[in-house]
Amino acid sequence: MSTTIPSPLLSDSLRGLGLDTGTLFFALNYEFTKIEQKGLFKNLKKRFKKNEGAIDIDLACVLYDDNCTISDIVWFKQLRDKAESVKHQGDSLNGKDRGEQAMYLAPLDQEQIRLYLDKTPAHITHIALIANSYHGQPFSRVKKGEIHLSDDEGNRSFEVNLKQLPRDCVTLWVAHLRREVDDWHLTLQNLPLPATDLSTAAQEVAHELARALPFRKVFNINVES
Repeated sequence: MSTTIPSPLLSDSLRGLGLDTGTLFFALNYEFTKIEQKGLFKNLKKRFKKNEGAIDIDLACVLYDDNCTISDIVWFKQLRDKAESVKHQGDSLNGKDRGEQAMYLAPLDQEQIRLYLDKTPAHITHIALIANSYHGQPFSRVKKGEIHLSDDEGNRSFEVNLKQLPRDCVTLWVAHLRREVDDWHLTLQNLPLPATDLSTAAQEVAHELARALPFRKVFNINVES
C-alpha cells in the first residue's frame, strides 16, 4: 500500500526514510492547463507552436562527480545516462497527451524518471532532481499538480505542490541525492533557480553544490601530517 512520509524539512538517508534503495521514481502529475493568450499574442496565435499555449513541465536528473562537475544529464533530450542507471520514461508535453483524458487523478505518472541506484557509476557522488516549465509559465499557474519521489513499493518521500511554489518560479531544484558509504542521503531542496532552461539549471546546481564542499577539498589542501 502506498504511503507518504511527511517531512517539511526532509534530509535523511534513504534507509532512514524507510525507502527501498534499489529503485526510485522521480515523477510528475499535473492537470492540463491552457494559458489564454491576450492582445497581440492572441492575434498571432496561429504562429505559436502546437503546445505552446499549454503549460509543459519537464523533469531532469543531473549526475555529478565528486568535484561537482556534470557527468551526465537525463531529460527529454537524452532519455538515459551512459550507464543506464537513470532512465526517462518519455516526455509529456502538456499534462494530458498520454491519453484522451487529463491524467492528473489517474494512478499513472504523466512524466517519470527511474533511478536504479545500485547501477549508478562509482564516480557519481551527487544527483540533482530538477523541474522546469518549458515555455516559461510559472508552476503555480497549473490548475493542480505535484512532483514526488517514491520507491518501487509506492512509499513516497515527499510531494511538492506546484500551486504552493513562488508565483514567478519556472525552474526548481527539487531535491538532492548524495552518495554515502552504504546508502544515499536525500535532501528536499525546493529551491527556485534563476535559470529558464534545464541545461542552465544544471550548471547553477553545480555551483551551489561546489559552494558546499569542504574548504580543504575546494583548495585541494593536504591535511595529513
